[in-house]
Amino acid sequence: MRTLAQVLALLVGALAVQAKDAAAPAPLGSPEFRPTPERPFGWRGDGSGRYPGATPVLEWSLSKNIRWSAAVGKSYASPIVVGDLVVVLSEPNLLVAVDRATGKEKWKKAIDVRELSDPAARAAAEEYKAKDTGFAAATPVTDGARIYAVLASGIVQAVDLSGKAAWTAFIDARQNTAYGRSASPILTDGKLIVHMTNLYAFDPQSGKPLWVNTDARCQYGTPAALRMGAAALIVTPAGDVMSAADGKNLNTQIGNTSNASPVVQDGLVYFAEKDVRAIRLGADYKDESVWNGEIQGDVFGSPLLDGGLLFTATGKGELVVFDASKKGSVEPLFEARPLFGDDVGAQPIAYSSFTLAGKHLFLTSLAGDIVVLEATRQAKPVARNKLKEGSGSAPVFSGKDLFLRDGDRLYCIGE
Repeated sequence: MRTLAQVLALLVGALAVQAKDAAAPAPLGSPEFRPTPERPFGWRGDGSGRYPGATPVLEWSLSKNIRWSAAVGKSYASPIVVGDLVVVLSEPNLLVAVDRATGKEKWKKAIDVRELSDPAARAAAEEYKAKDTGFAAATPVTDGARIYAVLASGIVQAVDLSGKAAWTAFIDARQNTAYGRSASPILTDGKLIVHMTNLYAFDPQSGKPLWVNTDARCQYGTPAALRMGAAALIVTPAGDVMSAADGKNLNTQIGNTSNASPVVQDGLVYFAEKDVRAIRLGADYKDESVWNGEIQGDVFGSPLLDGGLLFTATGKGELVVFDASKKGSVEPLFEARPLFGDDVGAQPIAYSSFTLAGKHLFLTSLAGDIVVLEATRQAKPVARNKLKEGSGSAPVFSGKDLFLRDGDRLYCIGE
């Protein structure tokens, strides 16, 4: 028989466990996850492409495991999930929100140049000519209360969850990328960060410009946010490191990618295109190379890290995996492995980035193929699924549901 002291100790222990569980935030990808200013949802979810709380189906087709589909228009932008909505940005200037349970359109908002109060800004936005990436390649980001969208013409807009505009701003900067603009906005340190030729910070509540860094040149990828102690930092694809507080440069050229976004995990910053680098920032933000490698072929998507492995793919849809626990010069674990067949032609077949749901990797092609792999050293293929038209965007996950663009439609894939 337990003593009163033992019973009390058990009760205290149980209450402590319950309190810990109650305090633990829902993981990204779980149906309970809700975006907040501290845990926003945008490009690749939180930027990593990892959805540990998701449990999606692994096989589907146009006649299998399609819960719903909705016509939303085309774009390279990925969906985002906020509350009971799935939201996409579509060409040339449409924010479309559908009910996540049914796919029924809840609202549609055109981001109109006439919402700019400054005549010069309106004229500049109207004069912008879209390149290959279009107007709407950037994935929006949400803090759970508002959705922030960026058009290649320079318009930045915040809307609430009913589709009503909260504020509209404009970036007047000469384009420095040949094929258009595609860098997505991020939220960090209480600021909306937009990389469009220069690096800009806005107040998410008012749209007021806070600072601009004209030395942080823009590429096609999206910046990454990280913290070192109490300091909030931003790392760009060109390898510039800035303070999120005031935009001041702390280091430059610690790595370099043109298309892919840097990824931050366990205190390291990873750049993965032809030149692959894992970088640690030390005292005074000085960069230290941990390991480096090389990829043969062009890379457009961003890398994914899981279980000490770095996964990425070339534009031809060839899988490349590195052991990220190594030091120094590192070779890939195997030669580039075709994911979408051997006969893919000379043109790129994969613009998308890997995502991870549970223990499986997902990669979409421009031809409508979606491969599923085990997230292991062998990267064993699990399924190859097919939709109609393909997409350059990446899927996102919530519980058992997978949301994926294909052509001009948005699909909810699940049992």
